Amino acid sequence: MTRLVDGRKTATVAGADHELAVGDVVMAMVPGGAARLSLRVRQCHRVPEVSMVPQVAAAAGLELSSFTKCRSWDGYLQGVAQQEFPGPVCVLGLAPVGGLVGEVPPKGRPTPKRKRQPPPPPKPKPDPNASKAVKGGWLLVGSSGPVKVTPLTMVHPLDKAVLQQRIGAVMARRAPSLEVRRALGPVVGALLEKGKAGPNGLGKADRERLKGRLPVAVAWLSQHQLLVRGAWNPKLLVGLRIRHVVTRGGATARTASGPASGTVSGAAGGVRGGGR
Repeated sequence: MTRLVDGRKTATVAGADHELAVGDVVMAMVPGGAARLSLRVRQCHRVPEVSMVPQVAAAAGLELSSFTKCRSWDGYLQGVAQQEFPGPVCVLGLAPVGGLVGEVPPKGRPTPKRKRQPPPPPKPKPDPNASKAVKGGWLLVGSSGPVKVTPLTMVHPLDKAVLQQRIGAVMARRAPSLEVRRALGPVVGALLEKGKAGPNGLGKADRERLKGRLPVAVAWLSQHQLLVRGAWNPKLLVGLRIRHVVTRGGATARTASGPASGTVSGAAGGVRGGGR
């Protein structure tokens, strides 16, 4: 109906049994009669069968868009055939007479289906023995309780791949810009290669090599909580092995190995019972 009112629809196909002629006035109505529009027949062409409608319409100067929003004649003619017009049909050219009587009701739109959300991942259960000392002075980071991580903290060589996957997953979700990615790649790569938990734990040569990228990378990693107080967020290290390193008179020394070095637990906080 709206296309008839605004002039986009100017033609239609009707059954030949209506005996219409040029100059006749027909009425277009929406279901229920809420809106009506008078139309004058400007053209009337009898067509022996529905399949010939495109040729007759073209000869009369009527385009497919004058009849329908379908993109092809085949689609439109299938709809016409479903109306089961007996025998011949008429191609009618139409023009509104007067204005619309009543109001066209709004189209009922189907309620969009909600996308099925995946169930949330199960929360890890607290483990009373989540953090403990392991061989070689390495400490296994647990999921509860305090743990302190400094830039000098070492990550176990066999756990670097897991840490790299976790960092990569965060970067994929946050989608840093190209400039930031160019800075993140070398900085994160150097930290993983050296096994250090923070940029200040890198040697002088590495910091000098990365000095143009370090500020950008550190700012992004800190903004997105991958770095906390200059070192890897303890949440990234849960389930991984770490070893604390301290400096004595400018030289790097490791903490004592074994149970005397204390235990680490949790995702944030300090170190308990750490001996040197």
